[in-house]
Amino acid sequence: MSNDNIQRTPASRHPRYYDSEYLTFEVDEYLFKLPVRRLKESKYFQDILGSEHLGGSAEGTSDEHPIALGGITSYEMESFVEILDARVFGQKAQREWKQLAAALHLVTMWEFENVRTSLVEDMSQMINKGGVEPIDRIEVSIQCRISDWLHPAYQALCDRAEGVTTEEAKRLGMDRLAAIYRVRDRRHANTAAQNANTRCQQPHYCNG
Repeated sequence: MSNDNIQRTPASRHPRYYDSEYLTFEVDEYLFKLPVRRLKESKYFQDILGSEHLGGSAEGTSDEHPIALGGITSYEMESFVEILDARVFGQKAQREWKQLAAALHLVTMWEFENVRTSLVEDMSQMINKGGVEPIDRIEVSIQCRISDWLHPAYQALCDRAEGVTTEEAKRLGMDRLAAIYRVRDRRHANTAAQNANTRCQQPHYCNG
């Protein structure tokens, strides 16, 4: 009997590792196609997938009917997808701060809690090794609600010898800039007073 005539039982789709469902998103006129299984790691997408938020059965199912995502950039989306891909293959996020920050913005907004925890750990290690500017840490800590990074970054701006640059001032905003300079002014005043007291303790300064 020929093997060609043997009927095979149809294989079953694996309940977890057969990605039969994808959603297509549009960001900055680029299309991104992501597996629904990965999106379900997010509380945000769980709620959307379990409701009528998609606005119709066709939305997200094809290039012609993508889900439009506003308020984010294609760079942020690229960074986010690359971080998800790295997690699939068990790779550490060996990327620059800017890319990690872009991904962290989306995983925070979309409530990918496990991914967020891992990213924060990786980025904290980068901070501890040095090389991440205080202004970059301030922006990300505010945007992504990471209070542990905020005070040390402000402290670094207040403590350093050089003042705040024009670019940093723009990124800080008037209120935060004013608060930093109030602290710097107080410290300079205290330092000047201490130096004056030290000099006055020396007779040749006080007695003329």
